[in-house]
Amino acid sequence: MNMTLLRKACELHGQRGVARLIGKSPATVNLMLKGRYPNPKNLLKRVEEVFLELKEEVQECPLLGVIHIDVCVKYQGWAKEQKVHRDRLYMQVREYCKDCKGSKR
Repeated sequence: MNMTLLRKACELHGQRGVARLIGKSPATVNLMLKGRYPNPKNLLKRVEEVFLELKEEVQECPLLGVIHIDVCVKYQGWAKEQKVHRDRLYMQVREYCKDCKGSKR
């Protein structure tokens, strides 16, 4: 098992959201992302159980690279509604995503 699925889940739900969904603390998720969590095998198995659907639904974004479709839809929605959001990528994508037709949904 690798960390890719955990990273995708965090892109979509944030570290706090992932922690809540797998029943662990945000600090635990952060340590896993940094590669500092001792023996993460069981937790990565739990991540795979909870976020199995994230394995398949990815697409190539010209700006961000390979992202999950739900992440694409999230940014497009924020950009179209001109929402202000503190997400670190929001400032980079808000103008680009407003007119993007990249989402398959």
